[in-house]
Amino acid sequence: MWNFRVDKVMINEPLVSVIIPTYNSEKYIEETLKSVLNQTYKNFEILIIDDGSSDSTNTIVEQYIKKDKRIFSYKVDRAGNPSIPRNYGIKQAKGEYIAFIDSDDLWVKNKLEVQMKHYLSNPNYAFVYSMSFTFGDVNFFSPFFEVLPLLNRAVRNKNDLLSIGNSVPCSTVLTKTSLLKKVGGFDEDINLRAEDYDLWIRLSEFGSICFIPRIQTYYRVHSSQLSSDWETKRKRLEYLAKKRNLNLPGYKFYRNRGPIILILRNAVHILNYYIVRMLDLFDGLKSK
Repeated sequence: MWNFRVDKVMINEPLVSVIIPTYNSEKYIEETLKSVLNQTYKNFEILIIDDGSSDSTNTIVEQYIKKDKRIFSYKVDRAGNPSIPRNYGIKQAKGEYIAFIDSDDLWVKNKLEVQMKHYLSNPNYAFVYSMSFTFGDVNFFSPFFEVLPLLNRAVRNKNDLLSIGNSVPCSTVLTKTSLLKKVGGFDEDINLRAEDYDLWIRLSEFGSICFIPRIQTYYRVHSSQLSSDWETKRKRLEYLAKKRNLNLPGYKFYRNRGPIILILRNAVHILNYYIVRMLDLFDGLKSK
């Protein structure tokens, strides 16, 4: 299927299923939905999978369903495991492609358009991903301030994933529905807790990975997020390595080694941010 444009309208746009798992997301779900609905790429459906919310999340979602027939809502029993609602969404998806976004994250308006352009130019990609930038309860002096991935740590194949580590933000990923079903989706093993990294590794066995060096997702940092200490994260990585019989790199906890190291670390991230912003500016000049 060819990707070409007439008056800025893409012809023969394949359907993209956007999967949003939610749990008590009343503060953020509306902003997330708006960032998807405002996409320049218009042929998508939104599948919202609620993991047993007890707040007004579902009321907000129902209001949007009445306004836009592309939005669908489903409920699963409270699992506390993001793999379960995501897999439920994969089963319900009608799109040829699937994109993931968490219920508190945001997309830039051309995220799907740019990613689909790359995918249609090379249908053999295992998946396409881009960069994310933190916002919300975070600033330059925060240990959670970051641009992911750093340009020198972007992965483009399975070997990179195994040697560099997981530098793929989940809310930036676009992949084929058929590939997700072929690998069985996310592993629902409650002890894994590195389910996204595990999925990227399994998908990468079916092709190369397309990295777009642009910030297309904003990752929200807030107090209600689940967080883990570094020892827990290390054990989760060890669990994945043992389960899949893989030799994986360990986490490098630069953010946890004192204020000077933290500032140096964050300076690297802000440098990457401005480099990418310069690339955006160059894109704008080329399009004129």
